[in-house]
Amino acid sequence: MPQTSQNQLLDLLDRAHRASDDGEQLDQLLESANAYIFEDHANAVITKGLPHFADFDPYLERHVARLEAMIEKRSDENSAGLSLGHHAQIVISDKGQILTSNSLAKSLLSEQTKGYIEHLQINLDGLSAIREILTEVRAGVQNLERIIYLQTEEDSPRSAFGYCRTIPVGTEQTGLHISMSFFEWSPALYKKLQAALDLSNSEALVLQGVLNKQSYGEIAKERNRTVDTIKTQAKAVLRKAGCTRMDQLAHLCTSIAYVVGLAEANTPIALVQPAWVSPRISMHELEMPDGRTLGYYEYGNPKGKPILFIHGFFQGPYFSDDMKRQFLQNNLRVIAPSRPLFGVTSKPAKNLDYNQTTCTDTKTLLTHLDISEKVVIAAHHGGSSHAFRVAKMLGDQIKGMVMIGAGIPIHKEHLKFMSREKRMVSATARHAPSVLNLIITIGLKTYHKKGMQSFLLDHYAPNQIDMDCLENPEINKLICDGMYHLFEQGRQAFLYDARIQMENWSEDLASVNTRQHWLVAKQCHLMRPDFVEKAVAKRSNHPVETLEQAGYNILYQKVDRIIETLCKAVDW
Repeated sequence: MPQTSQNQLLDLLDRAHRASDDGEQLDQLLESANAYIFEDHANAVITKGLPHFADFDPYLERHVARLEAMIEKRSDENSAGLSLGHHAQIVISDKGQILTSNSLAKSLLSEQTKGYIEHLQINLDGLSAIREILTEVRAGVQNLERIIYLQTEEDSPRSAFGYCRTIPVGTEQTGLHISMSFFEWSPALYKKLQAALDLSNSEALVLQGVLNKQSYGEIAKERNRTVDTIKTQAKAVLRKAGCTRMDQLAHLCTSIAYVVGLAEANTPIALVQPAWVSPRISMHELEMPDGRTLGYYEYGNPKGKPILFIHGFFQGPYFSDDMKRQFLQNNLRVIAPSRPLFGVTSKPAKNLDYNQTTCTDTKTLLTHLDISEKVVIAAHHGGSSHAFRVAKMLGDQIKGMVMIGAGIPIHKEHLKFMSREKRMVSATARHAPSVLNLIITIGLKTYHKKGMQSFLLDHYAPNQIDMDCLENPEINKLICDGMYHLFEQGRQAFLYDARIQMENWSEDLASVNTRQHWLVAKQCHLMRPDFVEKAVAKRSNHPVETLEQAGYNILYQKVDRIIETLCKAVDW
């Protein structure tokens, strides 16, 4: 390996170890991965020496395994209550002088535990609360006990409960002893606060920013909204919480959090459900001849005209209520199997590869459902390559194909169009899957902590038309369900399927001559419509229809047009 590449690899590993301990370092890890993969990022020029369609690197895989073990050891993201740390101790005189402190207090407060309380790295509201208590101490109040809420003053503020009580100092004086228990606001806790205060998703994200001491400007920038919009949403949060000031809101949220923590500490483990689980409504399980499990969904009329839905990558086999009603009204029977490692579907058997297993599972399912008539394949997003392999296998049983925002074989010109992050993920899937494994391991840890909404905001940030979908509660849930479908069994579905999508499957595309209709999104941030038109025109005269006001979420944005196209296809 050239010295430059070796140095970049070492930097990549260093960034990975930092990000495993601090999720805020994820962006730096992505930048390091970009430097390792691309010689010229803007033009998608791969670093010399990187193999094409490389297999997993044993050296990097050992690092991934070690990082995963470290993360697992530290993991506490599933707790919905407060994760309390050890107690930092400070003793203060009635005049506000810091008399003594333990080592943990020195560490948490950046060594600023000398002099007077004004020197403490604590927020203004916290200092004001301490001063009020000291006023009572100087007035001679004995046996005082009080709990206050405070935060550290630093780039990444930490929240704490402060248990304050009077203690004798020497023989004639009374001092104040403060025992601080620092805690983290977990993703599950944010959800509890949202439910308790009856907040919308947008209002909940504003509350999350407020609790993390972000300014309205910072929240607006992160959410790609105007400051006025954030201010309006913040006022709505205060109104629903019955508060007039943000410090009152912080105290209220802390109280709710404390009660939640007490309640969940006494909740039987059997009643606590894992958060990232794909929906079970409309889902069925089929035991395969090789002992594996195939998960699949059915919608519409059980005796209707069959449509085989091949799901996407980030978005799974899930439809809006309006779409499901239209399936039923139009006599459509939609059958949607989950690919290996998605949802509850088992990984491939040892003697079969991923593509072969996907095709075999589909054929076995159709036999199990006693479907012998011709079927229409509806392929969505990254399910495109799988759809053509299934169509090739089923042959004359295929009536036609409807391609919904579906992909094409990826080439260099397509990579150049993608956003920086998508380009890097696509390139690592093709050239350095172990680097992708490293990134996904750290990314999962980060977003399990920050929450799914945080990931969705990052993912859809380049495109306002898709960002708007997140404001719709039903669509937001469907998108989240798709992500849970992808990650229910961990990161393996991502690694396998991303590599499959980056293979050159041009031969599979060319080998299927059945009738097709392609629906592409005008504002998709992953694939330009003219790329699809060019790829399809090379081999056929199948129509490619570009839909305005549609982006990555075309499945939820253009329901009527998709239904109309499917209804025509089943009658071809």
